Amino acid sequence: MSAEEELTSERGRAPRWWRGRVQQFVAVAVAGALVGAAAMAWQQQAGPFADEGEGRLCWGALGPADLAPLLREPEGIESADVPVLSDDTGYDGPTGSCHLTGRDGMDGGGWAMTVRVHRLDNRFGSGGRWADEFLAGRLTPLGGDLSGMASDGRAWLALPEGCPGPAVGDKTQGPTVVDIADSLTPDEDQPDRRRRDALARMLVKVTNKVTADLGCSGRIADPVPHLAANPRYDSHERPDALCGIKGLALPGNRKPESYPIRTSGTWPVRTCDRDPLLGSPSMRLMTVEDPRLVEMFYGPEYVGAPVESGSRAGYGGIGPNQAWFRAKCESGRVLFLVRSNGSGHRAGDVRALFPKYAEAEADRLGCGPLRLKLP
Repeated sequence: MSAEEELTSERGRAPRWWRGRVQQFVAVAVAGALVGAAAMAWQQQAGPFADEGEGRLCWGALGPADLAPLLREPEGIESADVPVLSDDTGYDGPTGSCHLTGRDGMDGGGWAMTVRVHRLDNRFGSGGRWADEFLAGRLTPLGGDLSGMASDGRAWLALPEGCPGPAVGDKTQGPTVVDIADSLTPDEDQPDRRRRDALARMLVKVTNKVTADLGCSGRIADPVPHLAANPRYDSHERPDALCGIKGLALPGNRKPESYPIRTSGTWPVRTCDRDPLLGSPSMRLMTVEDPRLVEMFYGPEYVGAPVESGSRAGYGGIGPNQAWFRAKCESGRVLFLVRSNGSGHRAGDVRALFPKYAEAEADRLGCGPLRLKLP
């Protein structure tokens, strides 16, 4: 079930994504192992969240003050928690959810927020729906090497490998994530920075609580000082440099019918969307750099006539409205994707854009040259 559906019903080195501002999490085998120098190290990185007291919402991670930037009267919020439990089989990973509800929305009506802990995969097509919402161009990467993003209505952060333990089973699974979906996503074109920052802080607080409860060490500091500027619609886009990529153009240098909005960073994903407020964007160009996220892009919707490359190991496919290619780079697997839902775009646009887009992105990542051959 997508986050939107849940809201409606309720109304040699450490991994790149966890290196830098936060120490690598490790599973704790014996209670009380966080002592001595190791404990001091993560405490020093804890930032402003170290001594703020216990909350009463979402497994004790949050309090009314955390919701104050989002609501007029956060004291009236109710929380219904499903405990975060680990799967004994090791296949699904830890799962849990927290549903917050209140009557203090921006318009004085009802409000709801869903916080989930779950492993990403594409069973039943859920991975594509999740990616539409949480890998959108409207979101800002959390910065540094954290694999996560935040906006004014959605936020997510991947738990590191090894917390709470190694995954077992199908290798076509993504990481375990904590994600947040706010029912009051503003309808403005430009994301609201104040709400984005609040969701980013809430996300990190919940993640710190969840990982500690799972018996993993480490703590993430406040991410907001490291966030890039909010994504903005590019009203100055040139028809021969779509999504800021020189030489990328529609047939005949045709000008797109809408402006793009793209992520203000590149890790873990670089996304360029058109018409994202209509649900699934009318056109998406996306590069997935985190190898763990690449694993969820599989299934019936990722089939088609084979796309070949004579210069770089990998494989891909193309259909009427979507083309994709998995390439092997020094940093691991990456995914290049171009997709259209047909609205405002012509047959053949995906085919025209995809080779140039994938080749340019491979060069940017240092894993080119990539030369694709379409069927």
